[in-house]
Amino acid sequence: MRIRKGLKLLTSILLLTTIIIGHQATATQAGDHEEIIVNEEYQVSPGVYHKSIKWKEGDTLNSLRMMEVDLQDSFVHFTPYSSNGKVYGLETVGNTIDEMGEQGKQVVGGVNGDFFSSVGIPSGLQIVDGEIYTSPRSIKALVAIFPDDSIKMEHSVEMMAEWKAENGEVLGLDMVNRSRVATHNDRAFLFNDRFGESAKTPEGGVEVILDVGEGSDRFIAGQTIQGTVTSVEETADTKLEKGKIVLSAVGTKADWIMKNIGVGDEVNIDLNFTKNINQAKDVVSGNSTLGTVLLKEGKIWEELLEDNKNNTEKHPRTMLAIKNGKLYIFAVDGRQEGYSDGMTLPGAAAYLQSLGMEDAINIDGGGSTTYYVRQPGDVKPSLQNRPSDGLERPVGSSLLVISKAPQQSELAGIRLYPSTDLKIVSGSKIRLEAKGYDGYMNPVAVESKSLQWSVNGEVGEVDRSGLFVAGEGKLQGQITVQKESSSDTKNVRVVDEIAALKISPTSFVIEPGRAQVFSAKAYDEAGEEIFISSNVLEWSVEGNIGEISEEGVLQTGNNTAAGKVIAQYHDLRVETLVEVGPSPIIEDFEDESHIRSNEVRTVPGSVQMNLVSEPEYVLYGEKSAQLSYDFTGTEGTSAAYIQFLDDNGDLGKEVKGEPTRFGVWVYGDQQYHHLRLGITDGNGQNALWNMTTIGGVNWTGWKYVYATVPEETVFPLKVRYFALEEKNKNNKTAGMLYYDQFEAVYSDPEQKPDIELMLKDMIQTGDIQHPLAKQLTNKLGQVYHHLDNGSQKQAQKFSNDFLERVNDPKNSKMISKEAQLELNQKAVDAFNF
Repeated sequence: MRIRKGLKLLTSILLLTTIIIGHQATATQAGDHEEIIVNEEYQVSPGVYHKSIKWKEGDTLNSLRMMEVDLQDSFVHFTPYSSNGKVYGLETVGNTIDEMGEQGKQVVGGVNGDFFSSVGIPSGLQIVDGEIYTSPRSIKALVAIFPDDSIKMEHSVEMMAEWKAENGEVLGLDMVNRSRVATHNDRAFLFNDRFGESAKTPEGGVEVILDVGEGSDRFIAGQTIQGTVTSVEETADTKLEKGKIVLSAVGTKADWIMKNIGVGDEVNIDLNFTKNINQAKDVVSGNSTLGTVLLKEGKIWEELLEDNKNNTEKHPRTMLAIKNGKLYIFAVDGRQEGYSDGMTLPGAAAYLQSLGMEDAINIDGGGSTTYYVRQPGDVKPSLQNRPSDGLERPVGSSLLVISKAPQQSELAGIRLYPSTDLKIVSGSKIRLEAKGYDGYMNPVAVESKSLQWSVNGEVGEVDRSGLFVAGEGKLQGQITVQKESSSDTKNVRVVDEIAALKISPTSFVIEPGRAQVFSAKAYDEAGEEIFISSNVLEWSVEGNIGEISEEGVLQTGNNTAAGKVIAQYHDLRVETLVEVGPSPIIEDFEDESHIRSNEVRTVPGSVQMNLVSEPEYVLYGEKSAQLSYDFTGTEGTSAAYIQFLDDNGDLGKEVKGEPTRFGVWVYGDQQYHHLRLGITDGNGQNALWNMTTIGGVNWTGWKYVYATVPEETVFPLKVRYFALEEKNKNNKTAGMLYYDQFEAVYSDPEQKPDIELMLKDMIQTGDIQHPLAKQLTNKLGQVYHHLDNGSQKQAQKFSNDFLERVNDPKNSKMISKEAQLELNQKAVDAFNF
């Protein structure tokens, strides 16, 4: 019955999706409790279309993105992609898009790929342009693209891999470019340099190096690889090089190697797949517990109807489907009450069935679900969904859609942003932006002075720069932007009533003599956001905390005080507590009076905390905390702690106000352990919040990491400890971290400070002197240059260079401590691309 009910809703969605492509949101009542909304729908590039859909049925709310990809279009290319061409390691979809951009490829869309291991290796089969990157022996479900760009879904595919010795004996191979771990018995693994820098194998096995010659070291299904054995040793973690292939085996298969393989032997390797997958040029799979077929020939996969939690729980989903020879990519958000609940597997299958999809598989979802698409007029894709972790998660692989259409200079159309219809509170101000595109939907630069703006319906006024000021009262109309024969129009609804108002930050602490910008959000009775700008609110303060401007900028006085900031719209009033005086710094690591170390399941006595003063390892003040640890040879979850103490020496240090996040600078050791923050909330409940995502501490040098405070958190909070944890028995290593400047952050994370203006002020006041001033100005210019050109990864690189120069001890005489502190604090927000 559950599926039938879903089909009723989803059939309605199918009917709705036949609407002509347009920019306006469309809503329809599909039943007594069903509302379906197409937020936007547009062509991304030749052969590629995007659609964003929301629907509500009873108490269930979902938000979904869909990309239609016509592989038969000569301008379309689709590919699985592993960062830097290596399967070992994690990277965000956004950064892999930047990598492809640096290779000269015009990526127009991307999502996360297959499920993956803790070190980033895709769980199933990945073939890229005919080359096998990684494969297990069995693959549950996959989508394959063939040289003629036809596409099909398959399930229960088997790999048949053999190592043929010179004496005629044959060894069956179990895995290609996958992690061999200490618990594996009687297994044989094949590696080339697509895996990574080395085989990452543990002791206890035999490894063979086979010289096949550069250019012949790629794994191609159906093609025999021939080579000469140059080494046979009882060893581990053999280096992987071009022109070489490594065989690593344990147990009886290691015994076979010692009996049948010798240096100088000629060897053949054959890799084959069942169900005609040898012929595929690209393959992506879904190969874990949740990797499954959803639809086969239009029918829901029977295993999905079994009553188990894998089928019945709602989660974010990423899915691939086929219909009339086209590929469809779906991303459904979830685990976000009031925005999107997520889907069960049978519910997802019913949804796809209602759209007429013929075959479909479920790939990695949950916190990995990530959907990028290029909007008209943009240089590169942007993140369109809301990942359930609150930020984009590094994943094992990406699926990227590339346009090969040429760039044209002639303007074919204009897109007005924000892209959806505008609902705005009367008197509010918003900056509108027009972007141009050519006949292939590639961006075309449009000078703002060449645009003509007009308003229909007296909803307000818009100036030549695109600044719109909403009129007074309840109004409806349109705003149009035009350049020559190209134009775009946006529906505008002006309202003078709101149901709810929120201001940010809420309940915070701030030092004397500082400024804090407030932002506001308004909502209607249905909970939908209405744009509101700070100038339409009546701002006031209670208590001697400072002064607040008409635009909602609080300037604190020079004395300690406590009070409130109040924002009012008509009879609706909201307030937030402000405490002036206490520093938002929770721990500066200058002394040990409120910190200590602790350890669980480590080499006894290995966890040591010391305060150090070497300039390389200190960002703020005179000292930082050095934490050494050794997890080697331990069982279970190992952890090294820095604990925070109150004035009585008890575990747990109270934090004032209501922070939006906690941040700390960490000098990493690239050992991939996870860093978490232990807290106690206002109900006395303990929790652990992640400060690193999948991949853990995967960097060296200084990096700012933070934990976001969930919206439902009960205040006040106590911070208990930083925990460096490792539960993977194959990554039990020793290392050392440094911590500096642990702080509470109270600002709205959506607000980005103007670093360019800050830098100019600091140079003017002499807080930053030449030649450092010129160096920082140049680096910042490079950041914004690459952002304007759509290269986020390059922008991130120059922002890192900017901060390195700010914190380089050699530059300490050219920058004041106050300027260094301010730039470090603000740049983290400004450069959080």
